[in-house]
Amino acid sequence: MTHLTILHTNDIHGRVQQLARIATLAQQIRGAVAARGGYCALWDCGDVEDPSLFESSMTKGSSVMALLRAAGYDQAVLGNASAVRYGPQIVPDLAARFGQPILCANMIDPDTNRLFHGLEPFTVQAFGDVKVGIIGLTAPMAIYSAFKVRMGDPVAMLPDLVAQARARGAQTVILLSHLGSPDDQKVAAQVAGVDLILGGHDHKELYPPLRVNDTLIAQTGDYGRFLGRLDLEIDPATGKIVDYGGALLPVGEEVQPDPGVMAAYAAEQARVHQMTLRVIGELRARLDFAEDRECAAGNLLADALLERVPGAEIALTLAGHWRDGLDAGALTFGALNHALRSSANPARTEITGAQIIQFLQNALKPANAARQLRPLRGVAVGMPHVAGMTVRYDPQTFDIVDARVGNAALQPDRTYVIASTDLEFYDFTGYLVLPQEQIAYQVPTIMPEVIEDYVARHSPLSAPVGDRIVGYK
Repeated sequence: MTHLTILHTNDIHGRVQQLARIATLAQQIRGAVAARGGYCALWDCGDVEDPSLFESSMTKGSSVMALLRAAGYDQAVLGNASAVRYGPQIVPDLAARFGQPILCANMIDPDTNRLFHGLEPFTVQAFGDVKVGIIGLTAPMAIYSAFKVRMGDPVAMLPDLVAQARARGAQTVILLSHLGSPDDQKVAAQVAGVDLILGGHDHKELYPPLRVNDTLIAQTGDYGRFLGRLDLEIDPATGKIVDYGGALLPVGEEVQPDPGVMAAYAAEQARVHQMTLRVIGELRARLDFAEDRECAAGNLLADALLERVPGAEIALTLAGHWRDGLDAGALTFGALNHALRSSANPARTEITGAQIIQFLQNALKPANAARQLRPLRGVAVGMPHVAGMTVRYDPQTFDIVDARVGNAALQPDRTYVIASTDLEFYDFTGYLVLPQEQIAYQVPTIMPEVIEDYVARHSPLSAPVGDRIVGYK
């Protein structure tokens, strides 16, 4: 029998200390397994990056892939933490910092009908007398269509991928999945020939492993709280897993962070620090930020969106893009990205005056504005901000008393061209949910880049005009 120990993680989301502790545990386990004549692998199932980590935000995820490499990971599947925010053009940099291609078989460039550069669909690795095929699949999220990406269906693609891996000599087939546990179970139920699925994406703890038909499924939760360990006994003649055992190993503060990972993090911090020093422009006054009222930072973003989106008559945005205000004086790239870490894209859509009123009435409610939605990483949704119009509303009922576009009254049955982002009209916000095909995105541009361009054009920049949305008394 071949003894293979697989260590695996998923959805670490920028927790550097936890990643460093995982590296320490993995080194200890590797040594113990090797001493018994076995083999050991360390794999990640996606979303090790996260914009809540400043270095990850500044490098669009690549800094954390460098830490994954320093931690000794052998393989990783592409998650959605970076690709869905910044588009597939960042994948080559992620792979370069990881030091090898990232596994993902279903993110396809429709112009070439090939995988995007930096990805490979599977690899075959020998562990003693057993060759293991390791396939990668990521969640085919609808938002990828904005980037002109074709996402292959996992169930439709997987039989051919299994066949290709076996044609390359794989006796055992393992799927590194960032699909989520319901889809992992669907795959296991409908596709034969996959011996093990290691999952991620929906942050579930699946230990002991589930068994669906002849496929085992495991997942380690989130944020590096656990290191998954599976000890497999594999028949080298057939590649079948004849016995297994495993556990979620707690990764507590008693585990010392690996010095190599922490040294790599220090190097990434130094690299990012040099990026922060670039001066973008000058602000004549401090721009304040507030979640529960109109603020200068929110108005600045509305002004920048209105100018950026061709033909826009009105800009609608939310304060939740921001984390802080901006101080007067020289504005650096670092200060902007500390204050504004939103990876939302500028968007153009057309909606009626009645729909604008619906959006504002929902967005003005303090309970809605105070919500801390998971995609915003703990930041409140915040109050709405506008450009190109003024709004007067009843703070008791949130009815719109008066709304004007320029000097003209907002007409409920007229269609207006709106500048906004994918935050305002998406289903998780819920104020006015629009079909994605009704929205044209400027990708891969993100909000800090919108403000950077606007400030550079208008520097030195005065504080935006306020009192655009006022409670009527």
